[in-house]
Parts: sequence; C-alpha cells; structure tokens
Amino acid sequence: MTELLQTILLRVTIAGAVSAVALKLAGGGALKEVVRTAAGLLMLLALLQPLAGLHLLSWNWQSSVSQSDLDEMQARNMQTTMSTVAASIAKAVQQRAEEAGIPCTVNVEMANDADGLLQVDKVTVYYDSTAANRLSELQSLLTKECGVPAERQELIAR
Repeated sequence: MTELLQTILLRVTIAGAVSAVALKLAGGGALKEVVRTAAGLLMLLALLQPLAGLHLLSWNWQSSVSQSDLDEMQARNMQTTMSTVAASIAKAVQQRAEEAGIPCTVNVEMANDADGLLQVDKVTVYYDSTAANRLSELQSLLTKECGVPAERQELIAR
C-alpha cells in the first residue's frame, strides 16, 4: 500500500511539473485552455493508472481463486462440519446412556444421503460387559436419539 502511495505521489508530482511548464509556454488565449485541459487529464491519469493495477479493487475477486481451491475449501468445511456434528451427537448419546446407567463410549460416523444432506451413517458403541443384559435398551436409545436403525449400529463389548 505504501508503494502505491509513493507511485501516485511521484506521478502526480511529475504531471504537475510538466503541466506547469506547458502552461508557462502556452502563454494565453485558446492554447492555454487546451493545455490546461490536457494538464487536468494528465493529473487524472497519474492518479488513476496505479489504482487500475490493484486487484483489491476488482469486482470479480474470485477470479484469483481457482475452482479447485474453492472445491478444496468446501470439502474441508464439510469435513469440519461432519466431525463437529458427529462429536456432538456422540457426546449427547453417551451422556443419555450413562444417565440410564449404561456406561459406554459412543463413536458416530456421518455421511451425505442421496440428496446431499448430512446424516448419521453409523454408530459404534463400546459398552461395559456389565451392561450386556441391557443391549436392547441401548439399541432403542440409539434409534431414538440418532435415528439410526439397528443394522447401522455396532455394539462392541470392552
């Protein structure tokens, strides 16, 4: 930015000096008015030409970002979203199971459905062997809390 201001200042100074000399040489009359108009245009050119090179003022800011970069950012954002949602669901289900007296660790995997909507894909539960007699209760809790049918639930004793 400092470089831009230095360039503008230098060009305006040079344009001013050239304009002053041209006005002095023009004398008076119609020629002086033509030189004055040309000097004004030269000053505008000295101001605006360095600004034209700025990419920040471009209306099409995305032109500097490739489609592959945009796709990569979108994939990274989707992965972060899936991870955050899965962790939140796992924590909530684990807490509900512990409240029901079933100590376990829950792992939730997310996926996009056919319409591209984010959904719970698979739930893996690592339960204490002491809770083996309450597996049906744990499965119904998973179905109720996550909306995951029994065939997408994996229950593993630890």
